[in-house]
Amino acid sequence: MADDDEKDDNVVAFRRPERPRVAWRKARASKPKRQFQHHDRVVRLRVRGLVQNDAFVRWLVELAVELRLDGWARSAADNSMDILLAGEDGDVRQMVELLRDGPRPVDMMLVEEIPLKGDEPLWQGFHHMSPSGR
Repeated sequence: MADDDEKDDNVVAFRRPERPRVAWRKARASKPKRQFQHHDRVVRLRVRGLVQNDAFVRWLVELAVELRLDGWARSAADNSMDILLAGEDGDVRQMVELLRDGPRPVDMMLVEEIPLKGDEPLWQGFHHMSPSGR
């Protein structure tokens, strides 16, 4: 009985540490964040035609900059061009129409809209990227 009276007061039963509540993470995770939320419209295009020359690329970049569009253009292996356009709705529509007509009256471009993957890179301004994406 003497042993019971002499219990060590410094010994505390083991308890698992409480994990902090992170309810805000669940609330945030349930709402998908728009990747391009500061643009009215974002489209990704595959353009076929005479697109693998310097004159077309120069025309494309100059026009996109003039329309204040963000995005990029990249040459694809199948002699087409992969293009991402982001900006105000009217400017993006105008750029798509100009792409369909081509830089010269004899150029007829086949413009096909492809679905966004959601992981497309986007920088401010319009850029021509190397085929590898860098």
